[in-house]
Amino acid sequence: MRHIRFIFLASFFFSLHLALLAYLNSSMLSQFASAGTISFVYTTASVLSLILVSVAPSIIRSIGAFKYIIWTLILSTSLLYLISTHTGVSIIPFFILYFALNSVALYGLDLFIEHYSTESNTGNIRGTYLTLANLGWVAAPIISTSIQTAFGFSFIYLIAAFAVFASLLVLFFSQRGFIDKAYKKSSLREALRVLRQNKTIRIITGLNFLLQLFFVVMVIYSPVYLTSVIGFSWKALGILLTAMLLPFVIFPYPSGRLADKYLGEKELMCFGLLVIGASTLVFASLGVASLIAYAIVLFATRVGASILETMCESAFFKHVTDEDSSVISVYRNMMPVAYTVGPLIAGAVFALSSYYILFISLGVLMTISVIFALQIKDTK
Repeated sequence: MRHIRFIFLASFFFSLHLALLAYLNSSMLSQFASAGTISFVYTTASVLSLILVSVAPSIIRSIGAFKYIIWTLILSTSLLYLISTHTGVSIIPFFILYFALNSVALYGLDLFIEHYSTESNTGNIRGTYLTLANLGWVAAPIISTSIQTAFGFSFIYLIAAFAVFASLLVLFFSQRGFIDKAYKKSSLREALRVLRQNKTIRIITGLNFLLQLFFVVMVIYSPVYLTSVIGFSWKALGILLTAMLLPFVIFPYPSGRLADKYLGEKELMCFGLLVIGASTLVFASLGVASLIAYAIVLFATRVGASILETMCESAFFKHVTDEDSSVISVYRNMMPVAYTVGPLIAGAVFALSSYYILFISLGVLMTISVIFALQIKDTK
């Protein structure tokens, strides 16, 4: 367990850097680019993410997981430093490469965690991993906006670079003796064949995509909705975001243990989907600028999301091993796919309707997805 603790620590530092920048990236880019250009930047970065994660299994078979994750984190640290020291449109290509490498790094961390997991403790390990990884997200919105206000964007990107570098150092000194398993030589075509033949893995991957789609829509559009439509100040938004993110620290560990010891993942998946769906429908319908009401509803959306995320992780990694690197890459690619598809769907909705219809549609989609969760093969 000593090795897994170091991986948890490395993932905490990496997630901390993601949390510090998540709600500032678009504002930073807006200094140098129009809204249309920013959308193009995110789409380009997401497509590049898809490409890099798709070719990652071949790279890992060639150089090993240790060199793969170390070089990825070296590049991420370097790109964040370049972003912190440059101004103007030259930042855009650095940002695209940096954003794409985030998915690559998360995929690498997956392989290390899966290497030390067994089926009997996967829910516990994944729950602990998500809890520690999400710790940084709770305070990050208030911390990052305060630092940005006092020192500007450059300083916060430099701090993020140090966080990634800390993750790099932890992995470098703790995993130098890492011995790779014999990764299966499989292509994207082979991974898709596995998904076609294994209904449970296919459904879990699909639910992961829906969860990522939920995150994309809420992360990109709910802050704008809450400030420009409902009328909350940025200070109030910081409070709402902090309250909203608390479930990601509270629920992953106990829900992971519950799935391992008693229930399995199916029942908790269904519960998570129903909570997400119902609370998103309420979120769309509130309409009154009540800080307490929105804090409660946003908290509820993330209660469901944190439980669903933990169950998807637990169930998926109980059905694969770190040898199944191509299948894992498809699963991890659901995040960049969602970042590619989500803005396109939202744009189509806005062309015909409003935020209300966007959030109502999202709530309905998450609720009816229970039908698919009920079809998976449970582990209990």
